[in-house]
Amino acid sequence: MVAALAAAALLAVKAFVPLLQPGDTVPPVPLIDQSGHAFSLARLRGNAVVLTFVYTRCADPRMCPLVSLKYARMQAQLRSAPAPVHLLELTLDPRFDTPAVLRRYGAAYGANARSWTLATGAPASLDDLAARLGIASQWTQPGTLVHTEATIVLDRSGAIAQTIDGNAWTPDQMLAIARDAAGEGPAPLANLGAWLTAAIERCGGGSVPITTLEFLAAIVALSVAFAAMLFRSMRPSGRA
Repeated sequence: MVAALAAAALLAVKAFVPLLQPGDTVPPVPLIDQSGHAFSLARLRGNAVVLTFVYTRCADPRMCPLVSLKYARMQAQLRSAPAPVHLLELTLDPRFDTPAVLRRYGAAYGANARSWTLATGAPASLDDLAARLGIASQWTQPGTLVHTEATIVLDRSGAIAQTIDGNAWTPDQMLAIARDAAGEGPAPLANLGAWLTAAIERCGGGSVPITTLEFLAAIVALSVAFAAMLFRSMRPSGRA
C-alpha cells in the first residue's frame, strides 16, 4: 500500500499526460511478445482484452506476482469456459524484461501464448502508454520500481471499456467484465463488485476517497441489479 501511495504521488510532479478514457482506442504501439515475435494490439481485435502492467523483478507478493496469479486463474477459467477474451501483460521494465525473461516469467505462472501474451517494446513507447492509461511509476533503487496498479478492459474493437484501479479485483469479477466487453451479456454485479473493491482499496489508502455521490450510485446500481435478478426469477418459464 505504501508503495502504491508513493507511486500515486508521482502524478502530481510529472508532466501532464492526457489520460485515455472509456471509449478511446488505445494507440498502436509496436511490441514484441514472449516468443520474440512482433506484436500489436490490433492483432487482438475481435477479442476483449484484459490489459495490465507488471515487471518481472517485482519482489512484493501483493503487487505484480498477485496480479499474475489472478491472470493464471483467469486463464484456467477460460480453458474450461471459452470466451473471446485475451489476457495481456505489458512490462514496465523493458530494458530488463526481454522476450526470453518474459517467457520464463510467464512459464512460472503457466501462461499459454494462445490466450495470454506478455510483451515488451521500446521504453519510451511503453512509458508513454502506461502513463496514458493512468499508471505512475518511479525507480527508487536499481531493480525496484514503485508503481500504481490498474487493469484495463478493452472491447472487441480495441476501445477502452472499463478501467479498474488497484488489484483487489477477483478473477471472477474481471472475467465477467471482460465477457461483457466481448458482447456476451451484461455483468452489472461484477462491475459493481470490482468498483467497490477498488473504491475500498482507495479509501483504505487515503489516496482517492469515495464521494457521497459515488456511494449513492453504488447503492442504486446494486438495487437495479437485484431487481433484474428478481424479475428474471419470477418470470414464467413459458412451459406448459
